[in-house]
Amino acid sequence: MDLEENLESLSLQNSDQSQSRELWRMKVASNVFFIYDDEDGFANAIAQGLCPIPYPYSKVFELFHLGLREYDHKYLNLTGSVAQLRDEDNAKATMVMLHHLEPPILSHAINAILAKIADAEHISSTVPTIVAPFLVPASKLKLEGGNLTTNSNKLPLYGIQVGPETDVSRVIAAKTQKPPLSLQIHYEPLACFLQIVRAANLPTFIIVGQRSQSPFNQALIEDLETLYEIGELMASTTGTYFRREQTKTNWIPTAKSGSGGREPWRAFYG
Repeated sequence: MDLEENLESLSLQNSDQSQSRELWRMKVASNVFFIYDDEDGFANAIAQGLCPIPYPYSKVFELFHLGLREYDHKYLNLTGSVAQLRDEDNAKATMVMLHHLEPPILSHAINAILAKIADAEHISSTVPTIVAPFLVPASKLKLEGGNLTTNSNKLPLYGIQVGPETDVSRVIAAKTQKPPLSLQIHYEPLACFLQIVRAANLPTFIIVGQRSQSPFNQALIEDLETLYEIGELMASTTGTYFRREQTKTNWIPTAKSGSGGREPWRAFYG
């Protein structure tokens, strides 16, 4: 099955969306940022920091609805948002944000979002590249029963290539590390997204940052630096711009993600 057939197959998988596609069809640029709005606010900070060049800019988020049927046949009207990052002449990137959800609804919603991207009207003549950033608690990345660790003080960014390569994905791949083949991902949003996008074979590059396990104050600094690195990598490879100063008012790193209900400080120690 070639790429076009995969795109068509994905766009038709969820029959509950056929009517919504007739009413509203997404438009996407050659680069699509998939942003999962995690509880900790990392994704929102990335979304607020990314903007078109030159500054000042105009970036307007538009809500869209996902009509999904749950296992008990209940109809769920979930929402996401989309924004076009345009310079004076062209749309440089399309930002699609999925609001925070819990499994099993999460996987249905990710599938619905990817179906909308696959079925979207292309602003450019090229098949869009999806760039998806995730910041994952260290306890959710494991190797052979242990946590993923590094000998360096600087935590690396890992890159996962899915589907056909594109110019953008090749550039990002050169600036990130391939994760070990035995890496196990226990972070549900990333695991769901990776499984579904692989099945669809959409041109996608996933950037994975790891939360710091340093003592609290140092961890705050290191997590912010990881956010800056991810944002600037996304911007530099897509012709957009990342405003560091914008994130300072949109994200204060916490230990909420992956803490499992324990005292917040414990999440930094695995």
